[in-house]
Amino acid sequence: MRRGLDYHIHTFYQRCGNETLTVPAIVERSKAGQKSSIAITDHLNHRGMLDNFRHIQRDIEQVETDLEVWFGVELNYMECDGEFAFDAHIKDDFGFEVVIGGIHSDYSDTLDPVELIDIQHRHHMRTLTDPLVDVLVHPYWFGGGDWNKRSQGWWVDLITDFPDSRIAELAQASAETGHAIEVNGCAIFYNPEYSDAFKDAYVHWLARLRDAGALFSVASDAHDISHLVTTEYVEGLLDGLGIPEAQVWRPVRR
Repeated sequence: MRRGLDYHIHTFYQRCGNETLTVPAIVERSKAGQKSSIAITDHLNHRGMLDNFRHIQRDIEQVETDLEVWFGVELNYMECDGEFAFDAHIKDDFGFEVVIGGIHSDYSDTLDPVELIDIQHRHHMRTLTDPLVDVLVHPYWFGGGDWNKRSQGWWVDLITDFPDSRIAELAQASAETGHAIEVNGCAIFYNPEYSDAFKDAYVHWLARLRDAGALFSVASDAHDISHLVTTEYVEGLLDGLGIPEAQVWRPVRR
């Protein structure tokens, strides 16, 4: 089923995305790609980045389209077991409609998969139970520095051997809060750092979450205008996994 969703798109304002990602260009390309609902979600890694969101909000308000466009933000823990640069006052003051966020580092040099899962999982659970957040972003995405510490095969084992208890905890938190677990085109499935074996294991991991009742969000995580097309793969994957529409997350007007 073609839904045309994409709830993780960057712009040039925060230098997360490149110069191709202006709000009008995003809307035009999304319409051409038959998208029906999108969210603009630039990074907020520290509060000094807040001012640029006024420009994004203005651009969304000024664009003329029948495409559903949500004003959003992507949050990042400022340190291991730290906080987001975000609170209820900021959310209300800026009028953020979609809030996505999560861990963006391994925060460890460990080669022990149990220890790494512990670090990632407790941040994932904090995100899924945070009342200010809607979506847990790209679980088990790692940056280049994280990759360079370990072999690629080790990451495959990490996902393949993921404990059933942790699947149950993630899915229960998602179902009870209504918060989604993101299925990310660019960060995971179009990421050249990940092997086919890792991606296959990741799909199996998503299937286990499906069976446990988790909700899922569709995301390109576009940092270039050409990346928007990756949601076609994500939505095809959801269909291939037989994920029912009741488990595909969409924003709700508050």
